[in-house]
Amino acid sequence: MRKTLILGLGLLSSLLFILPARYIYVCKIMNNCVPVVDHKANLPSLNLMDGDSTILQGYKQLAFDVGSISPDLTINNQEYLDKLADYLKANPSKNLTITGLFRKSEAGQSAGIYENLGLARANVLRDFLVQRGIDVNRISLDHAGIADDNLTAPAQFEIFEARPEDYDTDGGLVKTQFRFDNMTFSDANFEFNSDVFKPGTAFNVWADSVITFFDANIDKTLRVIGHTDNLGTVQYNEDLGLRRAQSAKAYFESKGMEAAINIATKGEKEPTAANTTEVGRQKNRRVNFIIQ
Repeated sequence: MRKTLILGLGLLSSLLFILPARYIYVCKIMNNCVPVVDHKANLPSLNLMDGDSTILQGYKQLAFDVGSISPDLTINNQEYLDKLADYLKANPSKNLTITGLFRKSEAGQSAGIYENLGLARANVLRDFLVQRGIDVNRISLDHAGIADDNLTAPAQFEIFEARPEDYDTDGGLVKTQFRFDNMTFSDANFEFNSDVFKPGTAFNVWADSVITFFDANIDKTLRVIGHTDNLGTVQYNEDLGLRRAQSAKAYFESKGMEAAINIATKGEKEPTAANTTEVGRQKNRRVNFIIQ
């Protein structure tokens, strides 16, 4: 018994010496330690504005772990979502845009049918509001990347009241929905100024589900609409949008989809973002897929 105790104390003493020594060698001498960053620390306030009026204030931002699309909801976060849903219910003419952000280190990561983690996070937040009784058609999604990994404000909520010019010629909101039955993909699937379709991972995931859906719903139709930015002439962009829609149609036909596919172009007429920046122009260079 005494021998075992002495042996145990000896091992403990060795560990107490080895662990600090290893830390000093690896972290201090070799400078090879990865710092642990608490992304939930010092989160800013999450307010809600409707024009110049403050609707909600004093709430804490949501927090997303690196690579995660679901936030760690606190009681405070839940209360914010409850109050936001109550406001939308009391103001049926109001709509909402949720913008999800992603870290620099998360750029290029897709999640399911969403081309980036910002959109995937915004969709999760939209689901929370739909669960609280808000019509999904009143909520559009947007996304943005940030230049570092300090994601202290990963979500933005913007109230807006749709004006006549906010509706497209089919009566739907121009703002992108990013839903299974009304999906949008940016020009990440096309080279700049090209109509050669190069579907990415997110598109392939969505397309496989769409093909399965149409196999079981042969009476449905897929409408494909091409959009562009405002670089070039109006006529050129009309043609480019149509050619991109044709390329997307050809992709589905190559996969054996037999459902009716209608194509159209809106060219540069219905931007969803400002054409004054490259980020905005990329959002406007898009193809919209609507299941009807």
